[in-house]
Amino acid sequence: MLALLDALCRALAARDRDQIRRCLRHPLARALPRPVRAEALAIARGAGHGHLPPTRTLHFYYQTIQLLAVRDDEDRPETSAAPATLDQLSLPTFASAR
Repeated sequence: MLALLDALCRALAARDRDQIRRCLRHPLARALPRPVRAEALAIARGAGHGHLPPTRTLHFYYQTIQLLAVRDDEDRPETSAAPATLDQLSLPTFASAR
């Protein structure tokens, strides 16, 4: 799915109408949210005369990346046995205002 979203975002950024339509014909494109598909179709049709940004598609792309990153973090074994204590943290020091 991430590869399809990446290809779709690239096609939308390039305003490549043929590539946008190819991405939307892919079987995984059926799983895209309706607003994402509608936005991609509008850009492919030239709605807004090329000024319509793919905000919904980019938002969905970044949400998907974040969800996959969280899942990967949960699958990894814990690297640190104990949480950091206050003594181990490097905190910035601020000059006191007089």
